[in-house]
Amino acid sequence: GRLGDLATIDEKYDVAVSTACSMLDYIVVQTTAGAQACLKFLRKHGLGRANFVPLDKMKKGAHDRTVETPEGAPRLFDLITPRKHFVSPALFLGV
Repeated sequence: GRLGDLATIDEKYDVAVSTACSMLDYIVVQTTAGAQACLKFLRKHGLGRANFVPLDKMKKGAHDRTVETPEGAPRLFDLITPRKHFVSPALFLGV
């Protein structure tokens, strides 16, 4: 599904996060092969273009690190709540 649809953003930050993170419009797929199949389908049927995030290529654990920010400001990633934990690496990449 669309990365932005696989998470929730507090209404207070929705416009800022959505504006800053264009990858929220990318389509999340399980595998690289799945992304290639989707691209082939789009081309075959002349349906335009799309960008994909294959979960099998995501680095595990990068999103779990503690990071110091200026004045303790939250990271964009911390303002987004994934609907399913497995999309967290894709969200981290997207922001």
